[in-house]
Amino acid sequence: MNEKIISIILTGGRSSRMNFENKSFLKFNGTTFIETIINSIKTISNQIYINANQDSDQYKKFGYPIVEDSHTGHKGPLAGIHSVLEIFKNQDEEVWFAVFPTDAPIINLKIFKYYNKIDKKNCQCLISKIDNIVEPMFSMWSSKCFEHLDYILKNNDGYKIMKFAEEIKYKFVEFKREKELEFFNVNNIGDYEKLQLLMKKK
Repeated sequence: MNEKIISIILTGGRSSRMNFENKSFLKFNGTTFIETIINSIKTISNQIYINANQDSDQYKKFGYPIVEDSHTGHKGPLAGIHSVLEIFKNQDEEVWFAVFPTDAPIINLKIFKYYNKIDKKNCQCLISKIDNIVEPMFSMWSSKCFEHLDYILKNNDGYKIMKFAEEIKYKFVEFKREKELEFFNVNNIGDYEKLQLLMKKK
């Protein structure tokens, strides 16, 4: 895959299961979740965008563009993806965007080699299947899907990622974890405590 790759860190959720604490700034192994992610993906990204609907001032220190959802009303992760694709909507060449949630700080960058191996002809989305579990928050999206995504968000609330992926045609990227903490998603305090325990076992 020789296309330009742009990474999107999605931070736009409300964190209701974490008592509305912004998970980007949870501490892990001496640094915050979002700093851990940035330090990983900056080695393989042409550009990084942070999708954030709150605490914008706290994100400015990282030096990357901060983009709010242009479709307001908490329409989910697709709205965050849309907000960055919109910046490139008038670009003629196809651009691919790698998506990462802010609440899963440990990324095995080998997954990009698996993305690279996939023939993306006749599809506009790659969805990760990690240890045989579908993980749509770790995915890649073509700029070509913008118009349909814009239409969907204008006319729907809470649209599921996989429902949209099926509409634009997608392919699975199958990947195996090397360690349990890789791609571990922190939804609540119990998950946060488990991630810290996994780090000690590393």
